[in-house]
Amino acid sequence: MVLLSRIWAFVARDWLVTVSYRMQFFLRVLSVLIAVTTLFFISKIFVGFTDVRFAEWRDPLAAWLTGLAVLNYFMTGFSSLANAIRQEQMQGTLESVLMTPISVPTVVVASSAWDFVEATFFSLLYLIFGWLFFDVHYRGSALLALVFLLLTTLVLSCLGILSASFAMVFKRGDPFGILLGTGSALFSGVFFPTQLINQHAGSGVASISKILPPTYGLDGIRRVLIEGQGFSQVHEPFVTLLAFLAVLLPFSLWVFGRAVRRAKREGSLIQY
Repeated sequence: MVLLSRIWAFVARDWLVTVSYRMQFFLRVLSVLIAVTTLFFISKIFVGFTDVRFAEWRDPLAAWLTGLAVLNYFMTGFSSLANAIRQEQMQGTLESVLMTPISVPTVVVASSAWDFVEATFFSLLYLIFGWLFFDVHYRGSALLALVFLLLTTLVLSCLGILSASFAMVFKRGDPFGILLGTGSALFSGVFFPTQLINQHAGSGVASISKILPPTYGLDGIRRVLIEGQGFSQVHEPFVTLLAFLAVLLPFSLWVFGRAVRRAKREGSLIQY
């Protein structure tokens, strides 16, 4: 209960900031609708596409919408905590937050909570607008797809924690986080099948997609929602994501804890 109350305090604070910019909120909603509409007309170019190697892309609109919905989580997982740390630094409130008796994991979760709430809303808009206006239908278990999404988000958040550790110590955004974010968008199959990378760019470039966690998360979600597959058919990407999480979670929390202790020792929490 204590953890939830602390997370709620962070969420309530960020919510009040967000609702003070109503026009920005409605413009974001409109931008999602425009993007979905644009992709609908582009998808008409690929009507009749039947290559059996790319079963998830027989309906390219559904593939793009699931890709963009999950991409919101990609970028949130990479950047939310680092951005929160930078904002607290510039507002001069980071020191007061970290000097309270709040554990490092609580700070990590609470600082990112609102970003994930917001990402959930806008990701759902992609799927809802596709279903409501353009007759996109999803099959399979929504619960299983949600489990894949949560697991992928946790793995990406671990990378975001490493990025935040960089921001904590060096007072700048982590360039590696930016590379990982854009690399995931390019090589994880958000906009085109990952098989095409191997076919046209060679095995060396194709191996990039295999070491990116979002590749497995997006593959699992599409196979569930678009192809209607069950857990027995998608257990391989699920287990791969669990392995990523088992390695990255303790390592990222350890690195972040050391970054906080170093910043406290150097007295640089209020510097930016």
